Amino acid sequence: MSCAGGSPHSTRHSTGGFTLVEMLVAMTLLSLLVLAMGSALRSTAQTEERVDQRLARNDELRVTSNFLQSVLGRISGQRRAGVTSVDENPFLLRADAKELVWVGVMPARYGAGGRQFFRLSLANSGDSASLVLQFMPMDEPILPSGWEGATTEVLVRDVMDLALQYQDAGQDKPEWQSVWDAKDRLPTHVLISLATRSNGAWPPMVVAMRPLIGSDPRAGGVATFGGGG
Repeated sequence: MSCAGGSPHSTRHSTGGFTLVEMLVAMTLLSLLVLAMGSALRSTAQTEERVDQRLARNDELRVTSNFLQSVLGRISGQRRAGVTSVDENPFLLRADAKELVWVGVMPARYGAGGRQFFRLSLANSGDSASLVLQFMPMDEPILPSGWEGATTEVLVRDVMDLALQYQDAGQDKPEWQSVWDAKDRLPTHVLISLATRSNGAWPPMVVAMRPLIGSDPRAGGVATFGGGG
């Protein structure tokens, strides 16, 4: 005897769980989510690295600039001994595009008292160069012929290029010069431009070169700074 509604087993009931297609879709979505998260993490890490590099560069620039401001900002107008010709530079200064030699005073916190000969230049080391500051006591008013016994401080490593320029702001039309050869005055400012292999060109540094107190500014024929005593 058959039932009017047909066999009770004719209706197909779905079973629990996921089908293969559903699992593939879920795995694909999960893979995309993991990839997106990985990409976001990489971008965050790269951003942090760039920020760290910029902060390190800014810190190196700040430290170097502050140090040069404190050392180069105090220059002596004392004359050299043994000058016999009007064609000779009478000052204890040698200034060109790659080297600056002058007499100044090291800030007290660095422990080098008295007047010092200073030299700012590049020093080669293997396939790279460094911006260095050398200094030694001024025993007599004669520019050093060698720097073998000088103390050397490395300011910036891995330097690709250095350019120095000089200016007397007291002139009617002050211009930057790559060589300072004036016989009657010293420069009032120096412009330092450098580039490193890792960070490229640095922002230019301009340092005011002010006369030391007691550098004999009132003596006859002494240099004038910025057009004034």
